[in-house]
Amino acid sequence: EIIIYRGYPVELHTVLTEDGYLLGIHRIPYGRTALSRQKGPKRPVFLQHGLLNSDADWLINPTDRALAFILADRGFDVWLGNARGNAYSKRHVSLDVNEEEFWDFSWDEIGRYDIPACINYVLRKTGSRKLTYIGHSMGTAIFWVAMITNPHLNSKIEVMMALAPAASVANVKSFVRLSAAFVDPIETFLRLIRTRAFLPNTGIHRRIREVFCERTLKEATMCRNLIFLIAGADPHNFNITALPVISGHNPSGTSVRTVSQFAKSFNLGQTFTRYDYGPQGNFEHYGQGVPPEYNLKLVTAPVYLFWGENDLLTTPEDVAWLASKLPNLKASIRVDYPYFNHWDFLWSVNVNELLYNRVLTLLPSPYYTVLPSDNVVPLSNTSRTARG
Repeated sequence: EIIIYRGYPVELHTVLTEDGYLLGIHRIPYGRTALSRQKGPKRPVFLQHGLLNSDADWLINPTDRALAFILADRGFDVWLGNARGNAYSKRHVSLDVNEEEFWDFSWDEIGRYDIPACINYVLRKTGSRKLTYIGHSMGTAIFWVAMITNPHLNSKIEVMMALAPAASVANVKSFVRLSAAFVDPIETFLRLIRTRAFLPNTGIHRRIREVFCERTLKEATMCRNLIFLIAGADPHNFNITALPVISGHNPSGTSVRTVSQFAKSFNLGQTFTRYDYGPQGNFEHYGQGVPPEYNLKLVTAPVYLFWGENDLLTTPEDVAWLASKLPNLKASIRVDYPYFNHWDFLWSVNVNELLYNRVLTLLPSPYYTVLPSDNVVPLSNTSRTARG
C-alpha cells in the first residue's frame, strides 16, 4: 500500500524455501524518474529487514529519504525481502500458521533457507548473475548465515552493504539486555501454553500500540522514549509525526525462538553461534554441550559495514569484532554523527546526508555498462544458474 500510495509500481512475488515456507517479497521495477525508465538490463538490489520488522521499514520515511524509493529512482531493480513469520510471510506448503511447527525456527533457518531462496529467485527473475544485498540489523546476521551455510552464494553477491551490522551482541547496551535472565523460563512457559509466535501484528498488541503510541503528542513522546531506550536516543533525527506509521507496521512478528536466540547471545561473549538449546538440547542437536560457532571467514563476498556510535544494539565494540573476522571487508564506516542510533539507519530525518549519500557512492552503476552477455545470464541458462 505504501508503494502504491507513493506513486511507484509494485509487484508481489512468492518465494518457496527448501523447507516449505512461502515468502512474500515486493519488487519496485523502476521509479518515478526518467533515469529509472531507461532501457537496458538493470542491476538488482535486495533489501532485507531486521528483527521484528518487515520490508515496510524501508518505505516509511518520506519518499526522497526512503532507501527503497531512492534506489528505484536511481535506476536499480529493487527487491524487498520478508522473513518467514512476519506479516507478509505467514504461509507454508503444508503447515498452518496456527500450528506450533510453523513457528519452530530461529534466525539459523531464516539465514539457511530464506535468504538463499530469495537471492536465487531474484537472479532467476532478472537474469542477472549477481545482486547487491543491503541488510539492516538481523538482516545482516542472516546474510552471514546464508553465506556460511551456502558458500556458493558468495559468488552471487556483487557487494553487501551492512547497516547496523549484527553478529556478536556481547556489548549490547540497550535495556533489552535484561531479558537474558528471563529468556529460558519465558520460553518454557510459552511452550507449555503452546505459543511460539512472538508479537504478531494483530489483536491486543495492535490495541496497546494505538493506546500508548498514537493518540496524543504526550503518548507519542513516551513511545518515542521507549524506542530510544532500546536503540539509542536521537531526538533531533526522529520524526515523531511518523510514529503512527512506524508503530502500525512494527512489530511485524517472528518466532519466539528467533527472539530468544538474540537474548541468549548476550552472555555468550564475542561470538556468533547457532541457536542455544541448553546443554542437553545442544548435545541432541549438535553433539556438543555448546552451540557451534559460525565461521565468518567463509563470508567471502565483498562487505561494507556502516555503524552508529550511539547504537545500543549493534555497538561499535561488536562491529569492530565482526570487522576483524570478515576476510573481504572493504571498509568499516562510522556514521559521522555522534548520536546516530539503531533506527536512524531507516528513519532519520537526515539519513541522506548522514548515510545514504555515502552508500550510493559505493554501489555499482544501476545499469550494466558492458555487454549484457558478460553480466546477464542467457534465458536458456537462467533456471540452471539460479539453482546454483
